[in-house]
Amino acid sequence: MNAFHKNIPDKTFETLNHQGEFTRLAVSPGIINKHYTPTQFQKIAEIVGEKGAIKYSASYSILLSIPSSELTEAMHALQEAGLFVAPSGSSHIAMKACDFCDGEKMEAVPQTEQLYHALDGITVPARVRVNVNGCASACYNPTFDDIGLVYQHESFDVYLGAIPMGAKAQAGTLFAKRVGVHHIEGFLLQIIRLYQEQARSNEPFYKFYRRTKSNDDWEQVKKLID
Repeated sequence: MNAFHKNIPDKTFETLNHQGEFTRLAVSPGIINKHYTPTQFQKIAEIVGEKGAIKYSASYSILLSIPSSELTEAMHALQEAGLFVAPSGSSHIAMKACDFCDGEKMEAVPQTEQLYHALDGITVPARVRVNVNGCASACYNPTFDDIGLVYQHESFDVYLGAIPMGAKAQAGTLFAKRVGVHHIEGFLLQIIRLYQEQARSNEPFYKFYRRTKSNDDWEQVKKLID
């Protein structure tokens, strides 16, 4: 019963925010790699120390809350340990991917890396979750994120409009089929651009898409693959 009654942390992200200036980081072994080393765990514990807090997320990453004054030094140390570090906030694009069958199915890896660099640093009205899966098995549930990409035979199927959580959670629907690997970056950036330009303040992506999906602008996006 300790897992339920005694395993209550003294420090949480919420309590730390009340105590001072803290920054949240999302840490993982990589976009594709899901395997941590013991040394990496030791480095995470060392950096967080007694001041901060650690918790796991539903996005295949570990979240760290550290004093903002130590941010630059902490990010450098984490990256030196071979860890992937991303800011965690409400105006970022959060990209995740499957593990490509632990490296057995690597065909879509170059495009996944390309998409990560293309989306890095873009700000949006509310956080957008992009989920890339390397085959039709779609083991990491891409249809339940804001934008789901499923790789098949040199192309991607693109799903939009999922309600990712809550009592009304619902999978997204197929928006475009067989978007070629050479077109997927521009295609995705155009979707993000529509969201940036037409979304209301703090409007979640699924609400934006469902409100505007009958607009001609979406047909213009589809023409990019014609």
